[in-house]
Amino acid sequence: MDTFLRAPSPKSLILLMLDSGTILASWVIVMPRPSRKAVLGDGNCVVHLTIRAHDKKFLFREEHTKEFIYAQLLRLKKEHGVEIYAYVIMSNHLHLVVRLRDTGLFSAFMRKAFGRVAVYINRLRGRSGRVFGERARTPVVQDRRHLLATMRYIENNPVRAGMVEKAYGYRWSSYNHYAYGEADDLVDDSPEYLALSQSEGKRRQLYRELVLTLEGRGLERVGRYTSWYFIGDGWWVSKMRRERGLLKSAKGPPK
Repeated sequence: MDTFLRAPSPKSLILLMLDSGTILASWVIVMPRPSRKAVLGDGNCVVHLTIRAHDKKFLFREEHTKEFIYAQLLRLKKEHGVEIYAYVIMSNHLHLVVRLRDTGLFSAFMRKAFGRVAVYINRLRGRSGRVFGERARTPVVQDRRHLLATMRYIENNPVRAGMVEKAYGYRWSSYNHYAYGEADDLVDDSPEYLALSQSEGKRRQLYRELVLTLEGRGLERVGRYTSWYFIGDGWWVSKMRRERGLLKSAKGPPK
């Protein structure tokens, strides 16, 4: 029997394959990316925000640029109803795990923060044009273990990049706040972290084990943590995609 093979959205590759294995024809269907509100709804959720510099250039590599980014996030988060559970500021991108209360306020938070960063960098370098690349990814994160796993994943980003041997060696992340109790005004303690133990010392120990010693510990790049839409158990992701109208019925190739 001839076979149709379809790759996942948003870009779907459809192959018409004969029993012999010969590919007779193929089509690429580009699905329009849904709006942020279509994915996030009205808000009141946790998202993993990722945004990259244009062409992945190292526009944030200087310490004073990272300090400026940190200051803007800190300045804007409260007035936009945003809590930042975890973060890492890299030299060409940044990650935030964010609790938002309202999608509109969250969009304004991103627009102001990243707009100010863009103006700062262009003035600093005497350049014009884009500072950030494609729009920020903001997949919704299922709570509990998926939230902690996402925090661990982003805090190990400098380790995966070969910048440090262990997460505690990188200054511009939330790791040392959670693992060692270092003061960090940008961080709002994650409820999942607080639920690890009633003892501060025990919580920190468990978090260090989670990030530094448990098998895997977020050292491999895993696509599900940088998804466009949802991060969680398979059943939960399917449920959210159905509720948000992001699951389309399969169709055959064009005639």
